[in-house]
Amino acid sequence: MSKAVRWIICIWCFLYAVILVIALKFESTVPIGDLGSINLHALNNAFRELFSYERGVGYSRSLFLVTEVLGFISFLTCLFWVFLGGRDLVRYRDINDVDKSIIATVLLYILAIIVHKITTKLSVSYAPVMLNPKSALVISFPCGNTFLIIISMCSSIYLIGYFLEEKKRLVLALRILCIAVLALGIILRTVCGANYLTDILGAVGFAVPAVVLYSFICDA
Repeated sequence: MSKAVRWIICIWCFLYAVILVIALKFESTVPIGDLGSINLHALNNAFRELFSYERGVGYSRSLFLVTEVLGFISFLTCLFWVFLGGRDLVRYRDINDVDKSIIATVLLYILAIIVHKITTKLSVSYAPVMLNPKSALVISFPCGNTFLIIISMCSSIYLIGYFLEEKKRLVLALRILCIAVLALGIILRTVCGANYLTDILGAVGFAVPAVVLYSFICDA
């Protein structure tokens, strides 16, 4: 994919994510060209009504648990790459000797944490259900689980090819696994009912630009 196309994807995803924030926080409607505008809160409720969730719970606990497991796997994957960087830093005692791709990956994770913290501080929307009956509703925009899975799996897809370049079959297998985790994580979190549709879209909108910027650093 050319740099121009990646820049377009980066900019448009970020702009749509910002529009989502503004619309949900203040106006709750967004224009859709000649068709007029759409109320995002109504869209969220209509999407939830497409699924039959457990009565009295309001979401699918089994699908939610699967997404939590995938999120935990993604978190461990991030820790693994950070560990590699920390190991090299301890071994060589000079950050200049740490692999540049690992440094770029750590910077991606730091950027992701900052972006997620800022967006959650805006208190755009709260989860549609109480995942823990003993706790209050939590801020759900953008969906942290989806955000984590996208950042972790996309960086892993690159790093796997970078470090295992000569083992093409292993690279292919591991990348297919990453893509499966990525796709399942997004799809299942979207339909499990623990988040609104716009929570997922917000996570994608903010995570994709971060990944694109990461790709530019890795290509340098």
